[in-house]
Amino acid sequence: MKKNMIVPFIMLLIIVLASCSASKSSGKEAGNSDAYPEKSIDLIVPFGAGGGTDQIARSVANALEKELGQPVVVTNKAAASGVVGSNEIASSDPNGYTLGVFSNTDVANFVYTVKEGVNFGLDDFTYLGGLNETGDILVVPKGSDIDSLDDFIKYSKENPGNVTVALPSKTQEMNITLMESEMDIELTQVVYESGNKVLADLIGGHIDAGILSAQFADQASDQGLKILGLMTEERLDTIEDVPTFTEQGYDVSNPAVRMLVGSADMPDDVVEKIEQALKEQYDGELAEVLSKMGEVPTYRNMDDLETFLEKDFDMREDILGED
Repeated sequence: MKKNMIVPFIMLLIIVLASCSASKSSGKEAGNSDAYPEKSIDLIVPFGAGGGTDQIARSVANALEKELGQPVVVTNKAAASGVVGSNEIASSDPNGYTLGVFSNTDVANFVYTVKEGVNFGLDDFTYLGGLNETGDILVVPKGSDIDSLDDFIKYSKENPGNVTVALPSKTQEMNITLMESEMDIELTQVVYESGNKVLADLIGGHIDAGILSAQFADQASDQGLKILGLMTEERLDTIEDVPTFTEQGYDVSNPAVRMLVGSADMPDDVVEKIEQALKEQYDGELAEVLSKMGEVPTYRNMDDLETFLEKDFDMREDILGED
């Protein structure tokens, strides 16, 4: 009698345990967004503190904290010019607790140009939203004989390979590629650790020219530096008096869109919660905060960002190519 009771009991126990296991598995696949986030979120910036990407990331972190109700902790991981931090974002658990901020120009440069140590491709991220849109400016020292973009081209042709242009990171190497191709010149590039160091050497007159994010335009002007042009298709509202390369007759456009990202294959419901939180804050005070920083706040939802990136990445692959 006892033996006959034990068998059904064991079968019932197996069914209960299997049911519990399936329930746990189902909750993990769904992402459990009702509970998300249950703990603090890490936000990785693959560049140094104080730069444009870092400042935007910290503003976004503060905004998401208000909306999601959990701390969003910014960590700078700038080793290997940003490759280490980007690797960590791509390889993180896709549960929404590790996010990052970088730009379209950053990730494409890593994949197509840097390559060494890069353990990800363009499809190894979830692109959660566009945060701003900016571009780079070409700047020369105060005492330079160069007063215009045409002067710069003329001088470069007269001194092939001897005009030194400082870059704040390897990301701006594409600007040099575009300029050399479009203007039929040969430049010598030097990669610095940050835009602040490029600005300092321009002020000191130690370099022929430098490329800086448009965010530095006011500082450059205040120091008497000469801004020769902006590398976007249209002028930016924040520096309306700076002409684009395009309107000066040279097809050099390299727009940078900083983005909130996560690793690939994040659960849809967690993605939706993050995207909604970001949008709510952009409709609130985040856009104003970024404007006061000298940025051009340009929110792109995931669909709009995907459309932009598809065209942008195709363009960068055509120019930078793959060996």
